[in-house]
Amino acid sequence: MNKINHTKAYILGLLVGGGKVDKHSFLIDLPFKKWGMDTSRMNIIATDILTRICAYFKSSYSFNVTYEIGNSKWLIKPIDGADFSEMIEDLKALDLPTSGFILAKANLEKAKSILKDIQVESFLSGIFDARASLTLSHRRFSDEAPVVSIEIPGSTKNFLFVVQLCSWLTDLGSITDQILYNHPNQHSASDPNYKGWKKGFKIRFLVKSFLTKHSFALQAKAIDVTNIKKKQKKEEQTPCYLRKLRKPSPVTVHIDQNSADLPIEVRNKLFFHYHHFCALLDCPHAPKDEIRKLVRNAKEYITFFPRLTKDTYEILKIQFESIKEIYFPENSIHKYVMKVENILGNEKFRGFTGVDQGIAYLFAEELNGKRHIGSMNIILNFNKSNLVKVYSYNENFDSPVLVYNSSNGRAFLCSSIGNSLNQALIKRKIKTNGFAVSILE
Repeated sequence: MNKINHTKAYILGLLVGGGKVDKHSFLIDLPFKKWGMDTSRMNIIATDILTRICAYFKSSYSFNVTYEIGNSKWLIKPIDGADFSEMIEDLKALDLPTSGFILAKANLEKAKSILKDIQVESFLSGIFDARASLTLSHRRFSDEAPVVSIEIPGSTKNFLFVVQLCSWLTDLGSITDQILYNHPNQHSASDPNYKGWKKGFKIRFLVKSFLTKHSFALQAKAIDVTNIKKKQKKEEQTPCYLRKLRKPSPVTVHIDQNSADLPIEVRNKLFFHYHHFCALLDCPHAPKDEIRKLVRNAKEYITFFPRLTKDTYEILKIQFESIKEIYFPENSIHKYVMKVENILGNEKFRGFTGVDQGIAYLFAEELNGKRHIGSMNIILNFNKSNLVKVYSYNENFDSPVLVYNSSNGRAFLCSSIGNSLNQALIKRKIKTNGFAVSILE
């Protein structure tokens, strides 16, 4: 008979979600700021910790815990001198790490095989209480599709854990709305030089789908998710394995494709969809036939040049000249002055998938970072007669182009998937094998 009861299972889930362990103590980090919750509920969280969680530790492991608040975090830790050896043995029983940041090396295979019924839900509730975010900006396109987002730090590099957790929740009847993996093809699919791609992992469920099968133990989270549930009008997607995938936007070969921050199973590989990761990592729920179709047509989804990079002209001019030196050393740079409407209507630019967004960036009155604010179509129509400078390495635009608005110094770089050099590079540098689309050295 398994000695891990439901209260122990909850504590072990909390440790998986936010625990750091050393020989003499442990710390459970609850990142309140990232939960996206009403700050007025902090007193409820304090009550939960002081009553429910403290009681769980006392009844299960015979020691008390206390908490601190700092840097928008709640930190749960044992009182001095606490003997938590039994807790360590329970982690070992589930083949979970017993030192360091547990989430970085957690493997859920043993826990899934051993825990049953209420133990499972208690264990998962511990993970949810530590890692689930209820920020209203997590949504599928509109406020009518609010999302519970389970957020895993990118620093863990633990792709396996993300796939295992999502697969387990799917086995239990949840329908995943979307997964975001900590990989440049997910967080910087168009800009090969964007350094801020390490945004972590996110497993997202529409609120009603989540609440049908799962719950929070923390009362404050339970209150907030119930309020968010009232906003949902959109229905869940079909189960993952039945999904038909739309043609994805191409991905650029990022400078960090071979980063040491990526585990070997996804390093130096290209991914065209979040389900592509799931298929490669052998999730049983992945729509594998759909991913096979994408891999067969890989040449339609890869660019070795920027698909869309937005910045100032001075910065992008350097990148543009660098590309010329590497790939087009014998070509001269051609300069054109063109109306916006002539670019958008020019057959030669049809394969440049980022042109419309780039032009919206050039002329938007307001920006959020490098994203235009407002309707893209309205911006394009209002500025269709305006002039921009266009730079290319040849006369027929069969290469990357640099487009520049001299009135405000904004510019963008973009390229066509079908340009002859890009297709030649794909043929020479890309190898496919099963679900893997690898970049040859």
